[in-house]
Amino acid sequence: MSYTAGELAKKLGITKDSLRYYEKEGLLPPIERNSSGHRIFSDSDMEWIFLIRCLRDTDMQIFKIKKYVSLLMNSGSESLRERRGLLLEHESFIKEKMQKYQYISQLIEKKLDFYNEALSSGDDGTIRCMDYATEWEHFRNILGGINDD
Repeated sequence: MSYTAGELAKKLGITKDSLRYYEKEGLLPPIERNSSGHRIFSDSDMEWIFLIRCLRDTDMQIFKIKKYVSLLMNSGSESLRERRGLLLEHESFIKEKMQKYQYISQLIEKKLDFYNEALSSGDDGTIRCMDYATEWEHFRNILGGINDD
């Protein structure tokens, strides 16, 4: 199947500007053009762009995506180990980030529990008297202190 830039952008949830940028930066293989010079994208192009978006959405830096794409387009099977290494490194980065987000999510959940408890207590005096320092002290006690890791 083939897609115009607008159709593909909509299907992937990105902008046509992003497609142009990926092409300009050399992140895509050569894109076919119709007789009017408009880009025509294939299913293969869509899969390629989807991979780029996945890497980008997980904060892989553009220069690393370029390296990965360059190795894939220019070296084929000769670069298999190097491409694998890039993805292993990125996987480690993602897992580390996920652990951080899990910790942050737990902190936010505790903070929300605190607010829910305060709001459901029905004690307007407690709610009004909860200034920043008092609230932080209470929250720090719930957390058991700050982890210096």
